[in-house]
Amino acid sequence: MAKATRTFAIRPATHDDLRPIVGLYNWAVNQTFATIDSEPLDTEEAAAWWEAHGKRSKLIVCTDESGLIGWARLFPWKQRGFDVVEDLVYVDPVHQGRGIGRALLTELIKEAQGLGYRTIVATIATDNRSGLALHSRLGFEVVGTIKNAANKFDRWMDITLVQRSLESSSL
Repeated sequence: MAKATRTFAIRPATHDDLRPIVGLYNWAVNQTFATIDSEPLDTEEAAAWWEAHGKRSKLIVCTDESGLIGWARLFPWKQRGFDVVEDLVYVDPVHQGRGIGRALLTELIKEAQGLGYRTIVATIATDNRSGLALHSRLGFEVVGTIKNAANKFDRWMDITLVQRSLESSSL
């Protein structure tokens, strides 16, 4: 008997998506090393985070019949003047392994190219093997490690910086 394939869709986020986005993010904060953040976003921080998205930023979500199952964000890296954008990708752990992270990151790469960025980076907790593997599969290269960058769950974590050139690249 063939395994049933569930489909999903990727679309721009709306304000109605903010609550499940924050819920998924806060789960990762409280349960995983996927983020160095150790404090969940509260309602006020989430509202400010939403308002901070500008013309050179993108927030997309992945949904299926059960609702929001992943999200990804593209935003300018560090400060004005850099022609670099950073990505974040989060997938509900129940739905991991279905290609959702790859689909979200592929869409962000296209968005970054369309916005005229030359480079995309990600800062990934070094213990986040699946995040590092996802980025590697889509052409990102490790460019450095920040040792002891954050303390979470009573241990020090390293952060790996990965980068991909967007010049004349295709997926």
